[in-house]
Amino acid sequence: MLEPDCKIMDNAALMPSAHKYKRIAESLRQRIRSGRYDAGSLLPTSKMLALEYDVTAVTIDRAVALLVSEGLVRRTPGVGTSVVPPERTHHVTEEPIVISALMQAQTDSRFWERLIEGVNDILRPAGIAMLIGYHQQNRNTAREHAELFAKQQSTICMFAPFDRPDKASYEADNAEMIEELRSMGMEVILLDRYVETVPTHYVSEYCFAPGRQMIEEVASLGYTNPVCFSTDYVSVIDARERAFIEGCRVAGISDPESRIVRLPLATYQQRDYDVILETLSRYRDADLIVSMNSRIFNTVMYTLNRFAGSPFREQPRFAGFVDVELIDMENVIAYVEQPVREMGQAAGRLVQHLLTDDSVEYRHSLIPCELRILGDDE
Repeated sequence: MLEPDCKIMDNAALMPSAHKYKRIAESLRQRIRSGRYDAGSLLPTSKMLALEYDVTAVTIDRAVALLVSEGLVRRTPGVGTSVVPPERTHHVTEEPIVISALMQAQTDSRFWERLIEGVNDILRPAGIAMLIGYHQQNRNTAREHAELFAKQQSTICMFAPFDRPDKASYEADNAEMIEELRSMGMEVILLDRYVETVPTHYVSEYCFAPGRQMIEEVASLGYTNPVCFSTDYVSVIDARERAFIEGCRVAGISDPESRIVRLPLATYQQRDYDVILETLSRYRDADLIVSMNSRIFNTVMYTLNRFAGSPFREQPRFAGFVDVELIDMENVIAYVEQPVREMGQAAGRLVQHLLTDDSVEYRHSLIPCELRILGDDE
């Protein structure tokens, strides 16, 4: 099991200024030697390291530059800084390692595309090949891809679960698919969401703290009558709802639990405008609409733009969580942006862990989400 550091080797705030970068370089050097940063893996970004060591990004860059000069890491524009594998003393002929990804569908959204880019950031330098198939929400299609993966001797399958109209069918269909993948000899990494009845690995984003801060800050701008549009059986939604509730409590907004509206995921997937519009009309005095993900964000905004006449007494503003991009920035005053590529990198590190460690438990570094406060231009 990969254990997190209990503390930073040296407190950067106490280091003599001229030696900070050398001490940080030594700390990173020790992490590489201990295997915390495996060969081929990416170091955290300069911003993340600067926050961890409580120094400027310039100091981090000097520390990393020292490791580059020693040949321990290499910088790749557009990718990041990766750990250089040690030189081999002899040549060994090995079969290439193959893993697979069973994704939902190729859509206009770049969510899955960016996620896979992040996975490849980690796997390509390590010489691990990845096969990709799209199940199109269909079990038979998924099974056909899985059989091809197994024939190519895929050892791990990253699986983006089926969307289903209710939690029961969501859990049942995905649990059966996971068991099929395992019966074909593949370990399963479940991406983005979770199946409560299946003990498996998953990767999710960390958004509680910036989400809570977002609610506090928009409340300080005068928006104190929010309504939160949410959905069901998606793991990260739980953390986001808690962020909304805690942010409301800190801001002194009454009864935050009653302000959460949960509509089935299918309502947003199928863009059932009548249901959404009818729901919006129940909150005519709301001054802020908070959405739990990009699909909800865009569907609610599109509903209001599609129909003449707003159900609200005054035009509300928007805030919430987004995965990739918004279709419309009008009336948006704040949002928390999920770093999708970094999520993929976390999945790639999990793949490496499963290939080198027999333990089931895994801990990966936090993936910070970006809080953006746009304010109100009125």
